[in-house]
Amino acid sequence: MLAIFTICYLSAALATPNLNFASIASAEEAPFHLNYSSMDLDYGKDIELLFSELSKNQLKKKTVDNLTKYQQKTHSFSILNSTYDRLKLLLAIDDQDSFYKSCAIFSKNVNAYTDNIAERMNISIDKHCRFLFLKKLTALSPNINFSSRDLAYFKDAAPFYSTGENQSDLVLFLRHFKVNANEHEKLSNILIEKYIEFKIKPATSILTSLKVNPQFNKFLQNNLNLDDTSNSYFQEEFQRLSRYAQDAAEKGDNQQAKLIINSAVNFYNRNKNFINTHKAWTGVLLTGKSLFYKGRDADAIEIFNLAKSIATKEDASESFFYLIWPHLINKDYKAMKAVIDNNGLEKSFDKFDSKLQYWIAYAFLKTGDVKKGTAFFNKIIVTSPYSFYSIISLKELATLNKGAVSEAEILSKLVSRDEPAEYPLDKTSNNLKDSLKRLAVWNKIGNERFATLELRYVQSLSKDDTFKEPEFAKSVTPQAHKEFLIMNLIRLLNTQKRYITSFKVFQDSLEQNSLSLNYKLIKFIFPLNYIDLIKKNAENLDPLIVISLIRQESAFNPEAKSGVGAKGLMQLMPATAKRFNKKVRVSHLGNPEINVAIGSRYLRQLIARFDGNLIFALASYNAGENRIDRWRKEIFRSDDPLSTIESIPFEETRNYVKLIYRNNFFYSLLSNKPALMVPLEQTFKVSLGPKSF
Repeated sequence: MLAIFTICYLSAALATPNLNFASIASAEEAPFHLNYSSMDLDYGKDIELLFSELSKNQLKKKTVDNLTKYQQKTHSFSILNSTYDRLKLLLAIDDQDSFYKSCAIFSKNVNAYTDNIAERMNISIDKHCRFLFLKKLTALSPNINFSSRDLAYFKDAAPFYSTGENQSDLVLFLRHFKVNANEHEKLSNILIEKYIEFKIKPATSILTSLKVNPQFNKFLQNNLNLDDTSNSYFQEEFQRLSRYAQDAAEKGDNQQAKLIINSAVNFYNRNKNFINTHKAWTGVLLTGKSLFYKGRDADAIEIFNLAKSIATKEDASESFFYLIWPHLINKDYKAMKAVIDNNGLEKSFDKFDSKLQYWIAYAFLKTGDVKKGTAFFNKIIVTSPYSFYSIISLKELATLNKGAVSEAEILSKLVSRDEPAEYPLDKTSNNLKDSLKRLAVWNKIGNERFATLELRYVQSLSKDDTFKEPEFAKSVTPQAHKEFLIMNLIRLLNTQKRYITSFKVFQDSLEQNSLSLNYKLIKFIFPLNYIDLIKKNAENLDPLIVISLIRQESAFNPEAKSGVGAKGLMQLMPATAKRFNKKVRVSHLGNPEINVAIGSRYLRQLIARFDGNLIFALASYNAGENRIDRWRKEIFRSDDPLSTIESIPFEETRNYVKLIYRNNFFYSLLSNKPALMVPLEQTFKVSLGPKSF
């Protein structure tokens, strides 16, 4: 068997955080390997073609024949072997009897979901069968009487047709039988029942092809909000009012802004069934922010309360934050605490995101309740270990305990010294090994859909499906089992340079408590790709800042390209690159040497321009220098770095600064640089003095 790709399982654990660039970058011993074969790769490509044909209802005999030749051979796709017999039966259908034998009726939920590729294949085949049903019956005389099995199949297929499947074929089918009034009415009633059940208004082409009964007429009259035109009108009218309110606030007409936005909220409350609540909340919030930027704090707080009144559950944390925000900027910590008390935020602490949690904890700390503030900081570190606010909470604890507790002890609250679980290859099942090989194949051929499917499948495996021997499986704890699966997925993804997916698996697993944050894991999540190139171009700039930025900008993909045209490792805009090298072309920016050289110079220039202020430099890199100049003049009202970050108007830029700061913290931790005991304010200040790397 020809080995095309090797998945390395890395085993060496890090006993301490005392690391350096050399030890991090070096290859670790691999106790075992998994190889996918050339046959696996060819098989994957044939499967991709098959799914494409099924999705287009263009199944070809040649494709099925190509796949059936693999049935008696050894490969990692054996999970699919049984489905090919069904495909061959489909291709052999020549009349209604053979159709019902090959496309047997299976009652399934329209939202059927699976992480299993074999089940996904059967779902695609079922869909193709429903297409064949419409096609074959439409080919018959319109004057036929449907058999009981015809109607039973149509009833079973109706949930899928009513939610949008095979719409053009359904229209032809209904119109074909329109001359047969009795049978056409039966079909219409079956579909209408599902439209009413799912609260769906069918497309005009379907509606005009149905025999509409009084029940459906009543349903349509009582559900005008299902009309896209109505929805569009109400949404656009609300957005028009909120824009007028923001314009008035920006012009300094505060009373007019308040009148208009109150009118907009009243309009929303009268027509909320037709208006997207999150968009409405955002419009009100933006008006409040515009008032605050103009120094109208009391008016802004009034509007923030108005926004809170219409916020969804998902927007609750942000709504409460904006009630705190003006007092934070003004350093009125008692007023912050009053907002927390008046809204019962302490009791609901666990329901909020880490951002609001941090500011609740901060308010307690600043108003003298150090014990409660400390308890809340500790809770954030446990529940959101990977977040910006967890790191800031850790630094708060380090400051509070300076001299009394060591840095290592503080760090242990965030990062475990325990090693993740490791098990040898001969203990694992073929099921797991085959799935990992298939994942590697999907990544190789660039099929994101199937790669995601395989990722979820691996994560859903039970202990009995993961290990060969039942007795051994019993000896593995549920947590160790989860960690074993996740760590191997992350290793595989990193080996294939699928860093964005690797980061997502890691973050999702932390949120689901499937992983603990440990030093080995941090090494995988914060790789040191291109570090030598970065150091070569760093000059007097800390290379850890550059690699933190690259991780966020491109996830180490030299060919990464943004929607606005930024390209390469450091996501440089061509116009920006030309400022430093007039001869550079867009195609050159995919070259790591050129990209990092220019990107480092640009970042260094921004840091110098803003006197070493890392927040302004990073925000500039993301949003543009002119915007930062304007924000400094019109928006930023506090000298506190965290308050400044929270005041960045663009959510993307706000998060960008936070994420790069987080990245830099972990890279500093892995390189054994001071991570906690440096005062918070200093960590946002960058020196361009001489350095030794």
